[in-house]
Amino acid sequence: MSYRCLLVGLAVVLLQADEKDEKLHYTVTLLKIPCVDVTMVNKTVEQNQMRLDFSAKTKNIFDYFFAVDNQYNTWYNSQTFQMTKYASTIKQPNTDYSFELSWNPETGKYSTSKQSYGRPEGSHNIFSLLMRARQLTWKKIDTLWWPVEHEGKPYRGRYLWVDSTEVSVGSEKISADHYRLDLKSADGEAMELLEVSDVFSWAIVLDGCVRQLWIEQNGDRRILRAEVSVRGFTLTAELKSD
Repeated sequence: MSYRCLLVGLAVVLLQADEKDEKLHYTVTLLKIPCVDVTMVNKTVEQNQMRLDFSAKTKNIFDYFFAVDNQYNTWYNSQTFQMTKYASTIKQPNTDYSFELSWNPETGKYSTSKQSYGRPEGSHNIFSLLMRARQLTWKKIDTLWWPVEHEGKPYRGRYLWVDSTEVSVGSEKISADHYRLDLKSADGEAMELLEVSDVFSWAIVLDGCVRQLWIEQNGDRRILRAEVSVRGFTLTAELKSD
């Protein structure tokens, strides 16, 4: 009897975990031309631990002159949004590699297979920082700085609330909060973890980069739209309608 109860309990837990899985699809455009398909899958892996899988693949003419098929996986604490593990598989014309980074709470360090270095408790990466904005209202995050680990370099990030507006998703208009995301270099140990950075990780921290997000005010608080403007070009990601 107890064995059956255990199986039933396990099934319930697995079903609940499946229900919490979320998959969002985006189209990225450059000069109004669709250039990249992005998918974000957020799932519960255990209590207070989430995993965000972010994939980006070029399309149309862009797939011919700079084909990208990159996968970024972030494990993070759902309470603090600290990145506890990060793995990426990068395939683009100038580089092809897999990379993994893990947090050791006993030493207070992140480690690869070859290097380790200290970071403040509660350090985010770009992806867990995005999830923080989804979980909290603008009044709880506006102007606050958080530590960010990015490819062995210390940063700090903050959201600045701009306004509230409506964003079109398909035929629907959805109320959203509009933010600017700032990323600044911070004091701390800097490591050279990779010989060549992938195109997203390289561009997102460039000087002069302007990053903007429009996040659904209610319900699932999805990222409805994102823009990155850098070196005279603007990439716009828009959520696809169901």
